[in-house]
Amino acid sequence: MINFRIILLAGLLFCCLLSCRQQGSQTRTYDTTVIANSPVVDSLKQWIDSVDRSTTPATRKKVESLYAAAMAGGERAQGYYYYLIGKLQWQPDSNKAAIASFLRMLPPGSIDTTRMTDLYLLQQMALLRLDLKKKIDDSTFARIYQLLDIAARFHYPDIFRVYDLAAEIHFRYGVYDKAKLYTDKATASYPNSDDNYYHSYLMEAQSRIAERQHNYPLALRYEDSALVLALRQPDSLRIATVYSALGVLYEKMGQQAKGHALMIQAFHIKERENKVSFREYVNYGQMFMEEAQYAPAVFYLQKAVDMARTPTNASNLSSAYNTLYTIYYQSGDYKKAVLYLDSASNMALTALEEEQLKKVMELQALNELKEQQHKTLDISRQYNNQAIILRQQRVILLILGILMIAGVSLGLVLIRQRKLKTQQHHMALEQRLLRSQMEPHFIFNTLAVLQSFIRHDEKEKAVKYLNKFARLLRLNLDNSRHNLVQLHQEVEALENYLSLQTIRFGNIFDYAIHPIEGCEEMDILIPPMLMQPFVENAIQHGMRNLAYKGHISVQLQLHNDLLHCVIEDNGHGLAASSSAGKHSLSGIITRERLKILSKETGKLASIVVSDKQEKGEHGVKVTLIIPTQREK
Repeated sequence: MINFRIILLAGLLFCCLLSCRQQGSQTRTYDTTVIANSPVVDSLKQWIDSVDRSTTPATRKKVESLYAAAMAGGERAQGYYYYLIGKLQWQPDSNKAAIASFLRMLPPGSIDTTRMTDLYLLQQMALLRLDLKKKIDDSTFARIYQLLDIAARFHYPDIFRVYDLAAEIHFRYGVYDKAKLYTDKATASYPNSDDNYYHSYLMEAQSRIAERQHNYPLALRYEDSALVLALRQPDSLRIATVYSALGVLYEKMGQQAKGHALMIQAFHIKERENKVSFREYVNYGQMFMEEAQYAPAVFYLQKAVDMARTPTNASNLSSAYNTLYTIYYQSGDYKKAVLYLDSASNMALTALEEEQLKKVMELQALNELKEQQHKTLDISRQYNNQAIILRQQRVILLILGILMIAGVSLGLVLIRQRKLKTQQHHMALEQRLLRSQMEPHFIFNTLAVLQSFIRHDEKEKAVKYLNKFARLLRLNLDNSRHNLVQLHQEVEALENYLSLQTIRFGNIFDYAIHPIEGCEEMDILIPPMLMQPFVENAIQHGMRNLAYKGHISVQLQLHNDLLHCVIEDNGHGLAASSSAGKHSLSGIITRERLKILSKETGKLASIVVSDKQEKGEHGVKVTLIIPTQREK
C-alpha cells in the first residue's frame, strides 16, 4: 500500500512538472528581437522584396553569390537562400525546380516554430501561391486561414505578406468583399510608408476589386492614385503596369482612344526595357488588327512568333499563328491565311503532347507537396495537443493516451483521404487530356477537303468551310482549358462539327439539333466534350455505306437543372458495327466522367446506349443526363 501511494504521488508530481513545462513553452511567442539574426540572414532577407519585384540576371547573380555564406550561416540562412532561389526559378509553365527549392527551406522532421515561423510561413505561402494556378477550393482556404492564424499567434512582423496572399485568393475566387478586407489589412500592416512601389501595387489591387464589382469610377480613382505613387519611384515597369491597367479600364468605360493611347505608352516603356512579353506582343498586334492596320499588326505578331520560338513554346506559337491567320483572312490574303491555319493546327497538336508531359511532371511535384502538407497537419495537431494539456493538467497522462489513439485514427483517415485525392487528381488529369484532344485525322481530312475546294477554284465553299473549321478549332482549344463551358458554345461546336462532316462525306446524311425551348443557353454551364464523341461514333460507324439517306438527331431538354441529351441515328446499329468496342470505350470514359460529376454536384448523372434494332428500327440511341450549373 505504501509503495502504491509513493508511486501514485510520484506520478502526480511528474504530471504537474510536465504540464508546467508545457505551459512555459506554450507562452513563448515569435519575436525577431529575441532571435538574433546573423549578418548573412539580414543580407538575404533584404533581397526578398527585390526578388519579388525583379528577376533580372543581375539579381540572380547577386543572390547566387551568397551561396557559400548561406551554407555556412546555419539553418535560417540556408532557408532564406533556398526561398530566394525558388522565387528566381518561378516560371509561368513549369515550377518543379521552384517547388524543390521551397521544400529545402526547412530541415526534415519536426519544426521549431519559435525559431522557424518566418521560414515556415514564407515556404507555405510560396507553395500555396503556386497551387493557385491549378485550382482554388476548400483546401486552399483552409491553408490560408491556418497561415493567418499562425502569423497572428506568433506576431509575425511581415504579416502583410499573408494578408496580401489572402486578398489574392479571395479575389480569384470572386469573394470581392473579403479581398478588399485583406487588402486593407495588408495596407495597414505594411511597415514602410515611404515604399511607393508597394503602395502603388496595393492601390492597383483595390482598383481591380472595384473593377470586378463594376464600380468603374472608384476603380479609376484607385488606379489614378496607383499612377501617382508609381511616378514617385524609379521602377519603370511598375509605371508601365499602371498605364496598361488604366488603358484597359478606359476601354471598358467606352473611351477606346484614350485606352489605346495608354496601352501604347505602357508598351513602349516595356519595349525600351526589353520586358515585352509574348502575350503583350500578341495583344498589341490584335489592337492594330481591330483598327484594320494590318502591316503593324503582322509586324508585332511576327515578334511574338520569334519570342515563342526561343525556346520553342508550341502553345504560344499556335496562338500567334491563329491570330496571323485571322489578320490575313481579314485582309483578303487567303493563301497565307491557309498556311498559318495549317501551322496553328500543327502547333496545337504539339502543344497537347507537351501538356501531357508537363502534367506527369506536375504529378511528381504534387506528391512531394502532399507530403509537406501532411507535415503541416501534424504541426497543427501539436498546437491542439498543447492547448488541451494546459486545460487538463491533472489528467494529462490520460489525455495524452486519448490523443495518441485519436492521432493514429486521424492519421489513417488522412492517409486514406490523400490516396483518394491523388486518385481523383489522376482521373481529372486523364479527363482533361481526353477532352482536350481533337482527332488528328479529322484535322488532316478537313485540310484535304479545303485543299480540294481551292484547287477547283470553289472560293465560296472554301471560305465557308474555312470559317466553320476555324471556329470549331478555336472552340475546341478554348473549351479544353475549362472544366465547365456555356451550353451554347458546346452546341455551336457540335453544329460546326456536323456541318463540316456532311460536306466531307458528300451529304450522305443530314442532321438536326433541337435546342432547349424557352431557355437562355448562355446561362447554362456543362462539362465540355460529353456529346461530341457519340456524334462522332454515329458518323464514323453508323453513316458509312448506307443504302439510304442517313440522319442524326440531337434533342436537348432541361429538367430541374439536369440536361437530358438524346442522340439518335438511323445507321447500322451496334450489332452490325465492327467497331462496337469503340462505342463501349466512349461509354466507359463518359461514365467515369459522369460518375465523378455526380459526386461533385450531388445530382443524378447517367448514360444509356441502346440499339434501336431491338424495336425494329435502324441505328443507335444514346441518352445522357448531365448535371448543369448556372453562370453567376
